[in-house]
Amino acid sequence: MIDQPFIQLLSLLGSSVAVVILFQKLHIPSSIGYLLVGVLFGAHTPGPVIEVQQIREVAEFGIVFLLFTIGLSFSLPQIHALRGQVLGLGTEQVLLTTPVIGGASWWLGLPPATAFVIGAVFAQSSTTIINKQLAEQGEEHSRHGRLGVAMSVFQDVTAVPFVVIIPVLSVIDNDASVLFEALDWALAKAVLDFLLVFFLGRWLLRPLFHAVTARRSAELFTLTVLFVSLLAAWTTSNLGLSMAFGAFLVGMMLGETEFRHQVE
Repeated sequence: MIDQPFIQLLSLLGSSVAVVILFQKLHIPSSIGYLLVGVLFGAHTPGPVIEVQQIREVAEFGIVFLLFTIGLSFSLPQIHALRGQVLGLGTEQVLLTTPVIGGASWWLGLPPATAFVIGAVFAQSSTTIINKQLAEQGEEHSRHGRLGVAMSVFQDVTAVPFVVIIPVLSVIDNDASVLFEALDWALAKAVLDFLLVFFLGRWLLRPLFHAVTARRSAELFTLTVLFVSLLAAWTTSNLGLSMAFGAFLVGMMLGETEFRHQVE
């Protein structure tokens, strides 16, 4: 066990640098390298073990900013323009993968809630990673590239309700009435949070960033982006939802402004 938190972070980052350099030389996606580092430092493999709780607290902010970045690519007009591919292919993929993998997990003896989570996880992929990999291969404008991105876009959207539902499953028993009541309340809070962020974003974000950019200070702009994203995350967290959900929503609102590329 590695004891000191700072040494843990240095070990984790140093190993990540070495593995990613190696994988890039071998032309292997760097995302696989990050997964490998996680396995090597995990509690179920020989060698040093990273304290999970400490890393989770840091990683949660990484998830917040990742969902914030994904939200920048999901302005409502863009989603409407891609509705055919996104809704068609995306719905088929998610609705097929989730029950098939979840049903197989349940058949193997896992509890229904756990089986559902496993099915939902298998139905997801990262638009950020897919776009990066397609760009590296020069295939981002190919037919299969566009179809793959369209499906991953829908998966990213479905990740939002999954993020809302999964925490509910972890704190209730097997009582179906309790389950549906908790889900209804969670979804109601999600809708309330969406409306809150949507209207406040429409009224406040653009004037705020106009005032900030008028100062012509990159430092002030960066601080404002951090403040806005974390404020939205804190808001959803206090409503009993995930911090990542709020970051996604405010990212989507900023994606509709002329400051999108600067923020990204």
